[in-house]
Amino acid sequence: MAKPIALAARRRTPSPAFLPPLLLWALFSVVLGAGVAAYLHRASAAATEGAYARAEAVAAMAEHALLRTFEAVQGVHDLLQLRQGLLEAEETPGTHAIQTHIKDTVAGGRFGMIQVGVTDRQGIVTWGTGENVVGASVADREHVRAHLDGAVDGLFVSHPLVGRATGRWGIQVTRPVRDLWGRLVGVGIVSLDPMALSRGLGRDLNGAAQIALVHTLRDGAVLARSRDMEAWLGRQVSPDHPVVVAARLASSGRVAYRGATDGREVIGAYRVPEGLPLVVTACFDLSVARAQFHWTAASMAGAAAAAMLLGLQVALSWGRGRRLRQHLQVEAARDPLTGLLNRRALQAQAARLLAEARASGQPLALLLLDLDHFKTINDAHGHAAGDAVLREVAEVLGREIRHDDLACRWGGEEMMAVLRNCDLARAEERAGRLRAAITAARPGGVPGLRVTVSIGVAAFPDHGASLEELTKRADTALYN
Repeated sequence: MAKPIALAARRRTPSPAFLPPLLLWALFSVVLGAGVAAYLHRASAAATEGAYARAEAVAAMAEHALLRTFEAVQGVHDLLQLRQGLLEAEETPGTHAIQTHIKDTVAGGRFGMIQVGVTDRQGIVTWGTGENVVGASVADREHVRAHLDGAVDGLFVSHPLVGRATGRWGIQVTRPVRDLWGRLVGVGIVSLDPMALSRGLGRDLNGAAQIALVHTLRDGAVLARSRDMEAWLGRQVSPDHPVVVAARLASSGRVAYRGATDGREVIGAYRVPEGLPLVVTACFDLSVARAQFHWTAASMAGAAAAAMLLGLQVALSWGRGRRLRQHLQVEAARDPLTGLLNRRALQAQAARLLAEARASGQPLALLLLDLDHFKTINDAHGHAAGDAVLREVAEVLGREIRHDDLACRWGGEEMMAVLRNCDLARAEERAGRLRAAITAARPGGVPGLRVTVSIGVAAFPDHGASLEELTKRADTALYN
């Protein structure tokens, strides 16, 4: 316990005052940073999960809109099949009624229908809602050829194509037309406006991050898109698009991928409408969908940084105050001229050293130094020279004792050293070396000045059990 004061007495640097507050600040920063990181991790996961949930809801709404359209398309195909039966039965009024109903449906623009027609077994249009379509050959079109060749027996959905008669982009939805014996006699064609279908998908969407799409399962072609569909008309899309690949394996689910052109991170959900060779997808640009999270993260990071800076300021202020208190404590315990402990500080430290010596049974020695003829030095050479002598004698004393011993200016020209774990014989030996070192140092810097000291030695427990008793014994030995 005496060691720190001994170091202070010998002008050694005290323990860094800033270390404890800076350690506390570092701990505070680590805990705060970990808390913010954990919160942001949970918030990020929640934002992503929320985006997925919204994508699933949007995909469900888009699927509902698509099913309504294709239910109407299937209804028209059912009417075309019924028309074929009436033709075979030569029910002319019924045939005309069906044709009129279909024409009214197309003319009203319901469900985005552009045109309806029927071909024969050779792919020649035999009836249609448009002008100048009867007699035209569409046998070379993929959506017709697929049925005529027997490759597709159910519904076929084509890419968006430019109609030869209308000159408009259209999605051709075809289905075989059969006679009463089930033989293929032609192909029914319903042409849908991809822009109208796209508007139907986007009716319930809100925000730039949300996009609903319809792909064909066959090759991934984009049939409708809730935004910017014009730019996608006629564009080739890879059949290995992540959504299409996933939809071929499961009828619904979630997807995450990077855009092939812009590299943006996209997440979403998809659904395959029952009975349709299509997949409906709702996709989100993750950076936009998580914009609120990014704002929260930036706010939290800013608040954490501000808290850390404030904590650092508090720690530095605490450290400065602690350093000032340490400095004042050291200065209060130090003799201003020599830098040694003052009398009061040594008395406090010596009491603890004596208690430790009693508890451990180790010896302890006290050296009392008195500069010989010091008054003569002051009178002959001035007080500045006397002060220089005191300072240099103190430096020699500080060098000669061990780091865990104590040294002080006892008063005037007297100095004292308390030596731990040192018996009387060793103390007398060290006193002799100290006298020789002081004489050899020639302190004071005055030519011809020779400084000597007298040293009284006392030992614990031989000469006393208290500092007062040891001091009296050393003082007696000093003058004997």
